[in-house]
Amino acid sequence: MERVVPPSMRFKAITLGEYRKAYLESINRIEDFWSREARSLVWEREWTLTREGSGPSTRWFVGGVLSPYKNVILRHRDTSAWSKTAILYVDENGDGTALTYSDLDALATRVSCGLLRLGLKRGEWVAVYSPPNVESFAFMLGAMRAGLPFEPIFTGFSPAEMARRVVSRGARALFVSPRYLRRGKLVDLLSTGKVYLERLSEKGVKVIVGDSGGGYSGFTGFSELVSTGCDSAVEAVESTHPLFGLHSGYVDDFKPITHPTGGFLVQAWATSRWIGMRPRDTVFCTVWPGWITGVTYQLFGPLMLGSTLLLYDGAPDWPNWGRWLDIVDSYAVTLFITTSSAVRIMSRQDPALFYGKNDTLRGVIVTAEPLEPEYWRWAYNTIGSLPYPIIDSNPGRGGSIPVLNMFIQSEVGTFFTGNLINYTFTHIEPGSAGPPFPGFHVDIVDETGNPIRGRIGRLVIRQPWPSIPIEAPEDFQRAWSRGYYDTGDLALINSEGYIFPTGRGDAVMKVSGYRLSPGALERAAVSAGAEWALALPLKDPERLEAPVLFYYGEAGEEVLVKAVREGVGPIAAPVRVVRVARKPTSHVPREVLAPISRRGDLDAVIGLLESQKN
Repeated sequence: MERVVPPSMRFKAITLGEYRKAYLESINRIEDFWSREARSLVWEREWTLTREGSGPSTRWFVGGVLSPYKNVILRHRDTSAWSKTAILYVDENGDGTALTYSDLDALATRVSCGLLRLGLKRGEWVAVYSPPNVESFAFMLGAMRAGLPFEPIFTGFSPAEMARRVVSRGARALFVSPRYLRRGKLVDLLSTGKVYLERLSEKGVKVIVGDSGGGYSGFTGFSELVSTGCDSAVEAVESTHPLFGLHSGYVDDFKPITHPTGGFLVQAWATSRWIGMRPRDTVFCTVWPGWITGVTYQLFGPLMLGSTLLLYDGAPDWPNWGRWLDIVDSYAVTLFITTSSAVRIMSRQDPALFYGKNDTLRGVIVTAEPLEPEYWRWAYNTIGSLPYPIIDSNPGRGGSIPVLNMFIQSEVGTFFTGNLINYTFTHIEPGSAGPPFPGFHVDIVDETGNPIRGRIGRLVIRQPWPSIPIEAPEDFQRAWSRGYYDTGDLALINSEGYIFPTGRGDAVMKVSGYRLSPGALERAAVSAGAEWALALPLKDPERLEAPVLFYYGEAGEEVLVKAVREGVGPIAAPVRVVRVARKPTSHVPREVLAPISRRGDLDAVIGLLESQKN
């Protein structure tokens, strides 16, 4: 097995023995471990019980009271960070703005006041449907200040799917960015989604529209929302109060999960420090809120640590795939977080797009899905190769800084495997997602629940983590049926304890790191005239997986693709649509069909489906 210690980490790396000692101590005394981390936060009242309950019903820091807004923003008020840049915003044209922590606090306070004037009360949900920009981040922070849990919704989902999630959450208010540029063209979200926004408004949802393009009849403009301040207090809530939520992809649909305030903030604070964030860093995360990496390591982590957060509201390939590295170069980014799919695509581009644009980088983190060894090597030798020597590195040739693959899941809330730049950094093993983080009791088991090493099994977490969801669907409860949490992912753990993820172990699709529900695609196809539909994953060389839609009925392929794009979103559009000759009378189990489809044997899938005769 290849072992790599980047030159920049040569004097920080620890041995596997030192790592194992720290890791075993953390999981053997897990309550003490997370209590120590929790004491770094600002509590209005300390918890009386570190952990209560078991399995999916576990609750952490019971009895504790804290203000999420104080722990994200106000903790910096009497420090040097207050006057430094909190957010650097850049749009696709290269235009942008900068807000200090003081500026951001003033804007978020006005958002909070505006939401209270609209009649919202502590504990009521709000939602955000927007690319990353100053207004959307101020909206989420303002909601946090007022004690309002929020759900960000990725704009790659359609307005129809957005509206479904707003209703599912029972959200009382929704922020929408009306227009934005993508690849030089204006996306008019207000026009394409207006009918859904009007329906939500009729249901009593307060629709707040961003200011790009002017005011909108029937909705509240963002400038109107923040027009006046107020004397409202910063809300402090119980540790188990809902902080934010997402709709996570399960086999039959996207379903809501909710993270608790105390446990999530502890995990976000700790893991953000461990992965390398510092007050003097500039962090650029290409994963948007709407996905857990974007929530934790855009909105929360950098701001909690007093870092500068760079928000880019634009396409990654406009005018070419060197855009992200141009941003790294222009704004002196020190920590770059992106996805495996992006790395695969960039590796196929002209190498000249990437060289000499990364001299400020300290680390690159890749997430959302497996990162194959050949793509890790490309990223290490290209993005991770600095133009000046470090220790014994060769400038511009070979790696200089760590390029790290880390594993995350919406239900866990943070990364939980990977090499930690600011904590337990051991050697890198290409193709792996590193060893488990301290505090997360990770294992690989076979189908009977027995631990296995050196072969692929199910990735599980044996003990509850602080940000375990306080609201989750029955699917999440069932994942605990054997006394541990089955993530649904497959992986291998080697003799040194490194995790090598291989993909999902069920029929849920992992498309460019996005966990998509096959049931949602099938629902859209049936609504467009298919008598029967089945969505399965197909291995994809760039996106890991892509959807394939099998159906029976008279509807045409283009009609069904359009229905999925409009009913779920462009990110879920099937790459293949296959009509079967007869309608199956009963489903062959998805667990049987998904592995066959993943390896590309669609004829075998068709044969099994058509063997189910009327």
